Amino acid sequence: MAQVLKDEIRENILKAALQEFYEKGYRPAAMREIAGRAKIPTGLIYSYYKNKESLFDAVLRPVLYDWERVLTARDDGHSEVIYGLSRAETECLLNLFEHRQECIILFDKSDGTKYETEKDRFIAAIEGHLNKHKKDTDGDEIFIHIIANNFVDGLMQVMYHYKGKEWAMMILHKLSEMYLSGIGL
Repeated sequence: MAQVLKDEIRENILKAALQEFYEKGYRPAAMREIAGRAKIPTGLIYSYYKNKESLFDAVLRPVLYDWERVLTARDDGHSEVIYGLSRAETECLLNLFEHRQECIILFDKSDGTKYETEKDRFIAAIEGHLNKHKKDTDGDEIFIHIIANNFVDGLMQVMYHYKGKEWAMMILHKLSEMYLSGIGL
């Protein structure tokens, strides 16, 4: 019975931390506030997580990816759901939508952490992937950077204004078709 209680407390801490980090970002978030949201003493958090950084790691775990690996994953072709994207890429995006608050925290609210450049890493991975697969070998590299950056910004707008999985997939399909067919992919 005690183990169930511990799992429940851990889950309450994670839920409370997710809300605190989502509302405030990493720096202003306070362990005291997280404990208050979880309805536990502040010191109890430290029984589960060494510090705020390890709690932040746990909150972001569902959205941490090796972006290059996702973009280069060998699978059985393109997804029918989103124009030009592989099944692995589509599954990654579906997971990001499922955990959109964590993704927003990772990309837009992680200043002061080891993740503060994660959005730039994601953009760079997309940029490298597009450069590798583009048909126009004389194309301007800055143009590809702009496309990758705009795609991620579009993805983030879908996260912030999320209306459901089907809606998100439809918007991403349109964005992918516009960007990828526009650069000859």
